[in-house]
Amino acid sequence: MRERILRMAIVSDRVRERIHEDFGASSSRMVSALERLHIEGHTDADRLHAAVVIASRGHAQMFDDALEHAASDWRDLLDRAGLADSEWEHQVRETFGPA
Repeated sequence: MRERILRMAIVSDRVRERIHEDFGASSSRMVSALERLHIEGHTDADRLHAAVVIASRGHAQMFDDALEHAASDWRDLLDRAGLADSEWEHQVRETFGPA
């Protein structure tokens, strides 16, 4: 059986800026929660963080739901946020700006 490697990752500046725009004074809580999210080794952290923010649509309750979804079924979350296909990098760049 293959061992799952989990890691935590720092939120990128572009995602951090969007969180600040969407959540204002609550943004530090959201960033902290994303940085505590355990991410499988091969998964792009910026993609997963972006998916949580996109799926939340600026609502704290939806952010918490998307974060829980990321922890339990991140592939489904990517689909829900429109980041499941090979064009995900373009979509993240369009939504959050260049890396």
